[in-house]
Amino acid sequence: MGQSQSLRPILFRDMMIKSEKLISDEKENINAINVFPIPDGDTGSNMFYTIQAIVNEVRGVEDGNGNDVFQAISKGSFVGAKGNSGVIYSQFLIGVVEYLDVQEKITPKAFAEALQEGTDFAYDSVLNPTEGTILTVMKEATEKAKEIIEENPEIEWLEFMNLIVERSQDCLERTKEMLDVLKEANVVDAGAKGFVHILESWRDTIENK
Repeated sequence: MGQSQSLRPILFRDMMIKSEKLISDEKENINAINVFPIPDGDTGSNMFYTIQAIVNEVRGVEDGNGNDVFQAISKGSFVGAKGNSGVIYSQFLIGVVEYLDVQEKITPKAFAEALQEGTDFAYDSVLNPTEGTILTVMKEATEKAKEIIEENPEIEWLEFMNLIVERSQDCLERTKEMLDVLKEANVVDAGAKGFVHILESWRDTIENK
């Protein structure tokens, strides 16, 4: 699937469903490393409940209804956000889908620009953004996406997503060096881990289609 083959909006329904499954599988692992900002062990659960609300909305979108899926994602994100990471992720998604909703084609270039919009929304949703968290992974994934497009505007979709996931995984590992509380506990940021799994699920969905 190359850039000339743009993604159909309805594929984002499948991406949300895939991410719900992966976060469901990983939520207890994410909860177990939740030490920032409060060690209350619920980051994985909150991200799961947030995505579950989104999936409840997108499941009702028919294959032929195209951009309706973006409206469903936005609605589910708005009403279903739980906890700090859930709120940040929901704002990120709202920014992404609002941008994509008005694009004629969903190419890697358009997706890179949508990631920027989502990252901006996410940062704006936090009073005092802290690096070494889900925000940092969002930012680095977005920066990588834009770098890729500058170097190769015609990149294949799967290669594009693989490179973004690789950068996000690398950034995730570095979060334990960015915040003292993570370094002391020798863990990566829980919200960032959840976000990386979501990107992995999006990559897997595109690969399977």
